[in-house]
Amino acid sequence: MPKPEKNKKDFSADEPNKNPDKEEVIREIYQQEFSVPSFSKTRAGGSKVFIFYLLMSVIAGFLSGFIQDFWFDDYTRTLVEPKEAVTEEQVLDLNFLLNEEDQAYQDVLSQLKSQVVGFYKHRAGEDILDSLYLENDFLGSGMIITSDGWLLTHQSVIETEDYVVITADKKIFEPLSEVVDQFSGAVLVQIAAQDRSPVRFADLNTVQPTKPLLVSRYAAQNHGSDIVKSAVQKFSYHDQAQGSDFLLSSDKIDHYLKLVTDFDAVYNGAVLVNENVEVVGLLFYSGRPDIRLAIPGYYLASAVNNFLANRNEIMRSALGVHYVDLSESLGLAPAVSEGKTNGAVLLGNAAKNILAVNEGSPAAQAELKAGDIILKVNNEDVDERNSLTKLIQDYTPGQELTLLVRRAGQEIEVKVVLAEL
Repeated sequence: MPKPEKNKKDFSADEPNKNPDKEEVIREIYQQEFSVPSFSKTRAGGSKVFIFYLLMSVIAGFLSGFIQDFWFDDYTRTLVEPKEAVTEEQVLDLNFLLNEEDQAYQDVLSQLKSQVVGFYKHRAGEDILDSLYLENDFLGSGMIITSDGWLLTHQSVIETEDYVVITADKKIFEPLSEVVDQFSGAVLVQIAAQDRSPVRFADLNTVQPTKPLLVSRYAAQNHGSDIVKSAVQKFSYHDQAQGSDFLLSSDKIDHYLKLVTDFDAVYNGAVLVNENVEVVGLLFYSGRPDIRLAIPGYYLASAVNNFLANRNEIMRSALGVHYVDLSESLGLAPAVSEGKTNGAVLLGNAAKNILAVNEGSPAAQAELKAGDIILKVNNEDVDERNSLTKLIQDYTPGQELTLLVRRAGQEIEVKVVLAEL
């Protein structure tokens, strides 16, 4: 049963006492209110209203564009923009970073800052102010890989200087030991720190060329971290200026990630991460004026996992071959490629004394030959996403692999035991 409305009187009992004159006045009022004016009276007024709304729409559109360009864009520029900004088409979804008040934004910043460290030239001065570390003392960045103080950076950051490590909480540490990965050029550095937050490595198969990523370097003046938006332009980049550049090795890093952005030298050792704050790559100085290349995360992860298993050194695997990746090569004679567009064809370069199969190597012991095309490693295809080098480095020295090899039109299986690099 509905509740009676408060403060509402019931006038039904007064109906017999209605005033006829009052009813007539009310009837006339309602007739006037709902009478429809003729077309001739409203035509001019309607045109004026139409023009008015048209002008207001144009002005509103102009103002919205002005606000977008000069206010909203500045407001959303919460990250440090690179000199050559990533285009809007390339950065498809960074909404989680656009609002500083959003908790997800704060979580990303907090986690990155805690995992990135800085390398500085060692300073020693008698004066109090001489002990302050300057921006000119900055050598590069690195990342924390274990909770008990192991870090990862690149050789180019620390190879020429005595250095110290500074963490996000601005504590200064002397390096205790170093372990170099001869395969990739990465270096593991130990400091006397505990209860640190280590990074996680991303699965690069889930990262697309247009996927927005973040580059983070240590910056004490910015409370622990500079963050820049970027993306991967090419996942398997190496020099291709001349034919010999296509000749790759199973025992040396064969490709890098190439970013859409050029970075200054201060980004040497900076960390490339995805939206889940997982490491996609490590930026490094390659000798070019700007930094644009990064060691892929899977080569970093294999180095770290290898080291943690041995705890004394990084033991890389050696197969001992040189090859051309058919997935990226054009113009090879049909007799060489045998019509294949994927795989690794074993080739050498006599002019540079490079053998297709190194003498005494595991490949030589397995009787692999120049011209052989390796199609699979333990049933995994050699293709544009998995180079021969990448697949070999997924295994440790001493492991036996089964290679599917195409030789003179026939496919055969070859067993090979990997050696230590």
